Amino acid sequence: MPHPKQSVVKQLGHVGITVIAFLGLNWINELLFIGFEHSSGVNWIFLPAGIRLLATLLFGFAGFVGLLLAGFYLNFQHFAFADEARAVYGAIAGAGGPYLAYLFAKHWFDLGPRLRNLTAGRLLFTGLLCGVMSPALHHAFMWAQTGMVDWTALTAMVAGDIAGILAVLYIAKGAISLTDPRDVESQLD
Repeated sequence: MPHPKQSVVKQLGHVGITVIAFLGLNWINELLFIGFEHSSGVNWIFLPAGIRLLATLLFGFAGFVGLLLAGFYLNFQHFAFADEARAVYGAIAGAGGPYLAYLFAKHWFDLGPRLRNLTAGRLLFTGLLCGVMSPALHHAFMWAQTGMVDWTALTAMVAGDIAGILAVLYIAKGAISLTDPRDVESQLD
């Protein structure tokens, strides 16, 4: 059993990795896909959504905390929404949606340590669920605040999150296959 201090340091490391990865991918997303932006913070291609899924799958609650911190930073410092409530619920929805998708997948698929039982089909389903949950929560909060739903923005967010999740999953899969020693050995034969 790990020492409690080691566990706290490990969890803080996971939070830090999540924050850095999310902010870094947000920066890359803005460089590459600013032309696909529907409105401030709403993009038809949103790569950081893939980090949302990976962080919650790999780090659980620590991933949620990292996403929440990154969301607060972006919403208050980068996007600078005039409405503070929008900034707060945007950060909560951005972190809470993926975490809920992870919790559902963990329960439905009986995910164990090291994501045991997470097949490619289940990962795709979890990715699609994650791509819907965050925008749905975001717009549910917006509806509760204003009584209105911007269906075009919701559609853009769902499409952007799903596109970002799929892109990041394929990039991660490619990176893993490049570093898998079994693949290197088979290419040398």
